[in-house]
Amino acid sequence: MGNALSVLALLMASAACGLAVAVALRVKKILDPLTEEGALGPRRGGAPSIGTTVPVPSSMVDTDGNEVSFPAVGSGPWILAFQMVGCSGCQQQMPEYKKFLSGVPLGRERTFSLVVGETGGVAYYRDELDALSHVIPVDSQEPVRDLMKELGVSVFPTYLVVDEHGAINTSTQSSTRLAQSDGASLSPAVS
Repeated sequence: MGNALSVLALLMASAACGLAVAVALRVKKILDPLTEEGALGPRRGGAPSIGTTVPVPSSMVDTDGNEVSFPAVGSGPWILAFQMVGCSGCQQQMPEYKKFLSGVPLGRERTFSLVVGETGGVAYYRDELDALSHVIPVDSQEPVRDLMKELGVSVFPTYLVVDEHGAINTSTQSSTRLAQSDGASLSPAVS
């Protein structure tokens, strides 16, 4: 009888553990999209406000060693993204971000991905985005660090769509929301 009670207690404990795991997985499934969308956690307040004019850094050098600059005012919209080495959200959102960049008519010359972190980690972003975006390391360039501070970027990733006047018209920490932004606003200016 003692062995039967022990087996029953073990079965009940196993069932309770299984139920706890099932509940935890369900909660995770519910919260993951909210976290990715920025609805929970410290993501709120880390992105620049819509309407903010993007300052122009005095100089920027991309991972290819080329000096680059933001598009001239009046030449049409462009994309500015802030990412970070070791940022799991940045890496998780990379496929959606790349799909978005591949589908917009801007090209590499109008897309800028500023990456915070060690040079070795920046190589991941260069490998993933080089055909789609200028990849600019932040840590080694004071003007780029100053730009990030002026805009108040403190959460990664942060994606901005900048209009032809240099003002932010989309500001999000979600590549999904970026992809849902108004595609018409991303058409280049007609000369």
